[in-house]
Amino acid sequence: MYQRLYCCVVFLLLYLVTGQAQGDIIGMGHVDGVVITSSDANSQPNETLERSGFLPNHNAASKLTAQTTFGATLSTIEEIAEMGFEDWVDTQMSLPLATSLEGEVTTYHDFRRAGENDPEAGSSMLFWDYAWWQYHMSQPDFLRQRVAFALSEILVISRNSGFGNNPYAFADYYDILLRHAFGNYRDLLQEVTYHPAMGEYLTYINNPKTDIEENRFPDENYAREVMQLFSIGLFELNPDGTRKLDGSGAPIPTYDNDDISEFSKIFTGLMWGDRDPIINQFFRNDRDRLSFTIPMQMLNDMHEPGPKTLLNGSVVPDRSPVDGIADIEDALDNLFEHPNVGPFIGKLLIQRLVTSNPSPGYVSRVSAAFDDNGSGVRGDMQAVVKAIILDKEARSCDAVEDSSFGMLREPFIRYVQLCNAFNLSTESGKFRNAMNDINNLINQMPLSSPSVFNFFQPDHQPIGDIADQDLVAPEFQIVNSQSLIGYLNGLNEWIVRDRPADEWSLYNDEEVPENEKSFFQLDDEIAIATDDRLHELVDRLNLVVAHGRLTQRTEEIIINALKEFPDGDREELDQRVRVAIYLVMSSPEFLINR
Repeated sequence: MYQRLYCCVVFLLLYLVTGQAQGDIIGMGHVDGVVITSSDANSQPNETLERSGFLPNHNAASKLTAQTTFGATLSTIEEIAEMGFEDWVDTQMSLPLATSLEGEVTTYHDFRRAGENDPEAGSSMLFWDYAWWQYHMSQPDFLRQRVAFALSEILVISRNSGFGNNPYAFADYYDILLRHAFGNYRDLLQEVTYHPAMGEYLTYINNPKTDIEENRFPDENYAREVMQLFSIGLFELNPDGTRKLDGSGAPIPTYDNDDISEFSKIFTGLMWGDRDPIINQFFRNDRDRLSFTIPMQMLNDMHEPGPKTLLNGSVVPDRSPVDGIADIEDALDNLFEHPNVGPFIGKLLIQRLVTSNPSPGYVSRVSAAFDDNGSGVRGDMQAVVKAIILDKEARSCDAVEDSSFGMLREPFIRYVQLCNAFNLSTESGKFRNAMNDINNLINQMPLSSPSVFNFFQPDHQPIGDIADQDLVAPEFQIVNSQSLIGYLNGLNEWIVRDRPADEWSLYNDEEVPENEKSFFQLDDEIAIATDDRLHELVDRLNLVVAHGRLTQRTEEIIINALKEFPDGDREELDQRVRVAIYLVMSSPEFLINR
């Protein structure tokens, strides 16, 4: 505070001595050619000029929530503005993982069994949907939730594949993403590799060694995708994420078909963790749960023997006896230590949290944090996430004027933001949401992408200005006439008609309890929805939902539209508020998050 006051006094003295205002504004990021010193040896006076010495205002705090949460209430925005960015991020990272989604699924399953009076009653994907929704509507670890969702779009499994009706597969897998959101990427990669849901999805569970006589060779799916999508990408990268080029100016591939073949040998011998390898029988009473909550086990007699040549000349030795787990450790270490991982994974996370087109400098700074967290640790996700969120490019006020900065908000994130920003509640604190109608409208919900390549690809270029400028806009890959109209129809359904969730029964003949039906808490907005205070209402919605991005013209259009609705009793004011939210959340300034 004193540092900022000191600078203001210096600028005022300059004005008084010269008798005129200076021709340029310095400070708040405008620092070219300016040097500042301080009489306090412990201070960092340059922070004031570079903007980092200022506590965030409410719009800046709201912008942070767009990158770190699924939406926030005004009180959370005010909390961030009071605490400052880094303190709030640190506080979020210190919050424990409160519960497990697998435990929530088990609770719903037990409830069905009790309701149907049948201890053998089967599970349902509804349990997974409810578990995900319950967690995200009731727990305060907003940053963990958002990072885990970003990871779910990188380390993809999907219900749109052969999982049957098993909610445990998805709940236990998502628990890994939540648990390692602030852990180490090497540990995350290992748990993903051994998880039966990934083994089932990418078809390497029960993957046997080579048998020439039977014309049988190891499955290559996971070997390919763990390189292409989960660690190093297709081409050699510089630390800033740009592609390395060979002598002829062509990009250099990170691997070839021979590498895929060698890695496929690594991932042989893995099978269900709850199957007896001797008698080949499952040994449990509850297959639905155990099969997908116990890591895969290694059967060395099914594992490919002999040496395997990995990347950068590394060779897995010819172990005798065969040791498949040691081979996998070597292979994952080989991938994790590859110099591509920092820029490749770092850029993907930047795209999911902040902007589709980060500058090379931004990627380089995040990559450096991945390579070394400051204490010599590689792959520290806390350091990576902080580097992404607190980077000057993410926090800069100038970014909103850069046409290449920002991203189209994912439709599912818009939906959850609506629910969080306006404090979706139930009387009991228990939430239900099958998300079926939501998915039908916007073609997106957790772990439901059409392929391992996610809902959209990171290098997607829509035809037109974006492609002409050689920029990317991944989320536009799922924009079409159906999803556009579906989102607007969804907004009308969720907020205007007050039907925010798909609340289904958990077993035959169950009626959904009234205290588990969702409602928005709009009292504060209704209090300022009268004609004389409509500008306050729109300003509030602009801050909470659009992070101060609405133009004056857009605000005027919304206010004039709202005046067409009666300024009367509470029910009429409630309708005004709902229409106002609809208009703000369908505005271009909201849809493009900067």
